[in-house]
Amino acid sequence: MRLSSSLQDLPTFSRIETLERGSSIGGDLSSGRAKPVRTLQREGPVASFSKERTPPSSPTNRKKWMRTVAWAVGLILLVCFIYASLRYFHVFLSEGSSEYYVILDCGSTGTRVYVYEWSINHNDGNSFPIALKPLGNAPKKKSGKLIGRAYQRMETEPGLSKLVHNETGMKKAIEPLLQMAERQIPRRAHKHTPVFLYATAGVRKLPTADSEWLMDKAWDVLKNSSFSCSRDRVKIISGMEEAYYGWVALNHHLNMLGTASSASEMTYGSLDLGGSSLQVTFETDKAVQGDTGVGLTIGSVNHQLSAYSLSGYGLNDAFDKSVAHLVKMLGGTAGNGKVQVKHPCLQTGYREDYVCPYCQPLKQDGSPSVSAKTTGKEKQGTAVELIGAPQWKECSDLAKVTVNLSEWSNSSSGFDCNLQPCALANTFPQPHGQFYAMSGFYVVFKFFNLTPDATLVDVLKRGQEFCEKPWDVARSSVPPQPFIEQYCFRAPYITSLLREGLQIKDNQVIIGSGSITWTLGVALLEAGQALSRMDIQGYILLHREINPNILIVLFLISIVLVICAILCVSNSIPRSFRKSYLPLFRPNSGGSSALGMGSPFRFHLWRHINSVMGEQRHH
Repeated sequence: MRLSSSLQDLPTFSRIETLERGSSIGGDLSSGRAKPVRTLQREGPVASFSKERTPPSSPTNRKKWMRTVAWAVGLILLVCFIYASLRYFHVFLSEGSSEYYVILDCGSTGTRVYVYEWSINHNDGNSFPIALKPLGNAPKKKSGKLIGRAYQRMETEPGLSKLVHNETGMKKAIEPLLQMAERQIPRRAHKHTPVFLYATAGVRKLPTADSEWLMDKAWDVLKNSSFSCSRDRVKIISGMEEAYYGWVALNHHLNMLGTASSASEMTYGSLDLGGSSLQVTFETDKAVQGDTGVGLTIGSVNHQLSAYSLSGYGLNDAFDKSVAHLVKMLGGTAGNGKVQVKHPCLQTGYREDYVCPYCQPLKQDGSPSVSAKTTGKEKQGTAVELIGAPQWKECSDLAKVTVNLSEWSNSSSGFDCNLQPCALANTFPQPHGQFYAMSGFYVVFKFFNLTPDATLVDVLKRGQEFCEKPWDVARSSVPPQPFIEQYCFRAPYITSLLREGLQIKDNQVIIGSGSITWTLGVALLEAGQALSRMDIQGYILLHREINPNILIVLFLISIVLVICAILCVSNSIPRSFRKSYLPLFRPNSGGSSALGMGSPFRFHLWRHINSVMGEQRHH
């Protein structure tokens, strides 16, 4: 048993005397005589079989600490390199991947859907970091309640403001638009695609209870769709938000944002004309005080904007105001019977019933104080019968009256449109700079087959020609579409709105295309927020803080440091993980030569010793 114990301890023997004892044991065993094996005793420091400890301050300890530190630094650098590489390749691989947005614009006349595809743009370090484009084309033919427009959109009618407490109508207004969006987006991306429903001026005018009911029912429809939606994405946006989104959309379309040249160039102002309101946004030299001021930072450029919404100045509301003014000139509102109103901006032969919401008492901003609680296409107001009595001069004068705020606001004194912008309250700054007129302005130009380079004089000429046609001829001269009868009025109205209402000169205005809408601004800003939430910390609100070339240099430096650390540590790994014991046998020892072997751990020796141990146990 002592022999077994000694053999088990054999690897820990480090004294040279062990060699001699091993030789003696080998000789006795070979001669067949077994001698008692004395247990090796440790006799003080000299007889110790373990490696002698070195003082803490010895070079060996210092080397160990240096190796440990080098190993730790190497691991840290390796982890940092892997993390940075993953982020870098995530950005690189995401360049070709696309995300989508579905945005529903709930206006006063209808609900439109816009589908946008966006991806990260790495083409040029000075270019805008987001590549965004609209998807889908408007159909050429009417299909059910879907009506094709000149825009990249689909639309259902009527607007949500006319569907209060009409759940069936709500579903019919929203579900076809969602189905159209589903066809534009790959099925695999549906559940990850956010959908937004933003209501504008038509719903803003409703009582709070009615507008909240509409938003709740819209949410009920959207949450059952195949897209990703949350309740905070179904809301009514303010007029300032709508104006702000329109400005972002316009200047992105013109490549005026986020580029190296944008810092030295003045942006374009936007005039977004809807059915109920007009949104005005333009850049100023310094921050605007008050409720109209908006600040925006894109890249390294700070933009100070003035943005406001003029309620009641949309195309449809403007015509309503013209009717209200004529009713007022007749001496008051109607009782139970209908009032016959001869309108100078309607063609000969036109005779239709009409409901006048602006014949009700007005709010201070000029909008009706009592809004429609309706089902279907009907609206609340005074019932009148409109009769066409075309007079171009009277029609132009009537358009100027609808523009003058003092005619519609209880808080405004009389404005002289020749001296000041008579569509603006005193608290609104006067527009200045170059402008793009969009949406409703484009619709009027498109109706009269005018190109964007046509002038307002051309609009007035085409409008007068259209007014002089009999109603049957005028109606058949254009493709079927809503509000054909109102374009005789709309021609002088948009002219007076720009010239007198805002006092913008003809050479300051460019008519924008129908593809520029405020929904593009929503998609762009949402993409910017999504970009900042990714592992791309170089962008904060579309702001690039770190040059990609610097990142590449840092990656290369990290690679070199990691390789150096690995090489340094790899040279010390065997010594770090190996037990430092003295050899059992000297290479030139005499005992080893006598045994004819270089090491006691050769297999045949252990087999021989085990056989001797067996013989001793038998004895």
